Amino acid sequence: MPSGTGSDISERDAADLLHKLITESLRVQALFQASGAVAAGLVGHVFIGPDRLVWVRQGEERSEPFLRFDPAQASGFKYGDTRAFPDIPIPGNLRLASALVFLYPDDSQVALFEIAE
Repeated sequence: MPSGTGSDISERDAADLLHKLITESLRVQALFQASGAVAAGLVGHVFIGPDRLVWVRQGEERSEPFLRFDPAQASGFKYGDTRAFPDIPIPGNLRLASALVFLYPDDSQVALFEIAE
């Protein structure tokens, strides 16, 4: 999971970067880690769901794997390019452009890695 040297950013900057991922419908690799022992990831697009939370899912089917999170509950935010997060698990031959990481008070984190097309 992201353990690199991304830069701390403000909540406003994180919101702006998240807005870019959503409005430009950029593909991301989303990774979730809980307390270092559990991790999950998937590739998809970021959107605002009907519950007003942030969702990541590959397509439109409700039965598809997804990640849902609330960025407002995050206690910290990081941003970096691939040099800042060199040891991330990359499925297949994806090339990554940047990383936006949401850090939570319980030591869990959600990272959205923009996939370079």
